[in-house]
Amino acid sequence: MAVKTQPDLRAFRWDILLPTAAATVAVLLIGLAGLAGYAFKQREAFALDGRVLGLAHRIESLLREVDQGAEQEALDSLWQEDYRPVIALSLKDGQGQPLARVGIADSGLETRVIELFVGPNGGPRGRPWDTDSSRTPGQPHGRRGRRTLELFLSPGAGVPPLPIRFLLPFSVVVGLGLFALAVLGGRLLIRQQYEAEVESDRRRLQALGRAGAGLAHQLRNPLATIKGSAQLLEESLDEIEVRERAGAIITQADRMDRMLSTLLDFARPPAPEVSTVDLCHALSNLTREVGRVRVDVPSSTTVEVDPDHLDHIVENLLSNAVLHSPDDSVVKISAHAIGDQVEIQISDRGPGPGDDPEELFQPYVTHRPNGAGLGLTIARTLAEANGGRLTLVSRQGGGTTAVLALPAEGKDL
Repeated sequence: MAVKTQPDLRAFRWDILLPTAAATVAVLLIGLAGLAGYAFKQREAFALDGRVLGLAHRIESLLREVDQGAEQEALDSLWQEDYRPVIALSLKDGQGQPLARVGIADSGLETRVIELFVGPNGGPRGRPWDTDSSRTPGQPHGRRGRRTLELFLSPGAGVPPLPIRFLLPFSVVVGLGLFALAVLGGRLLIRQQYEAEVESDRRRLQALGRAGAGLAHQLRNPLATIKGSAQLLEESLDEIEVRERAGAIITQADRMDRMLSTLLDFARPPAPEVSTVDLCHALSNLTREVGRVRVDVPSSTTVEVDPDHLDHIVENLLSNAVLHSPDDSVVKISAHAIGDQVEIQISDRGPGPGDDPEELFQPYVTHRPNGAGLGLTIARTLAEANGGRLTLVSRQGGGTTAVLALPAEGKDL
């Protein structure tokens, strides 16, 4: 059975679509949260500025109505009201000398400094409440000129409420969570899609196997009759030309019989009878009569495999490598241990496996003119039945490397 090793790239890529959509939604969510947080922050800042300026205006109006030296009493009377978030005030004259102070201020508090104008610097005011009889006409009045007002703000003044401050971090967490769920969901959907494709292939191959097995059984009996009759004709005929034609019938009948045997192996591969196999000895025997093959396997290398299955797999891979290699090239067989497996590599200098090596493991897919397209499929099935795996990769410099991994000695399947 041909086994897929990766999802079909032509299928709907949920693992790309869902994370992309989630990332887009997450960016929009974070952007909206940031914009909303900024808007709330600006609103609080404007509201704070309005309260501060409103209080400064009241103080400025009040100072215009009091005489010099009465600033402290004026601020004390004003401070009876609640002017939060302002928790302290400091009033200074034009030369920076303190005139009045109310509330408890701390140097670490946020401060707003506002310049106040409480009247011109000279000339009698002549207000009804002006009872300073000691002041001569034309004497400058102390409440005139500029004043500096310092307003000390309470901690957290102008800061948005706690839910608003956590809006952006919360949206980031939600966005990342959404993206992570989308990645996981996309992978699960791809996995589900992949498993559905594998199951579909498995059912299709089972149907092909049952049909092929039935057809092979039905064809073997008439084929045996044809072959036997051709052999009798070959033995009884004297004419050389006619005997050659009978021999051709026998040759093609043998070829058809081998194809039917291959089809039966594909439909019902035999169960493995695992034993310890000396890999170097087995490969040397298999390649003894095959030219242009070099075996480079350590003598102490052993694997746990069905010997007949190993012969079948290696013969198929070696036949493909020799067939597709140039006449002046050498097919190299090497092996080395990787973890609890032994990896056998059969490398040639042929045209290579193409862009999609997995396609060659599909039933009835072949590049050989007279091939049935089942050799690699059966070879992979036998490798997996023995607890191994079989893949094709491009060889550096051109060609193909068939990688057969089998359990090392002492490892369970």
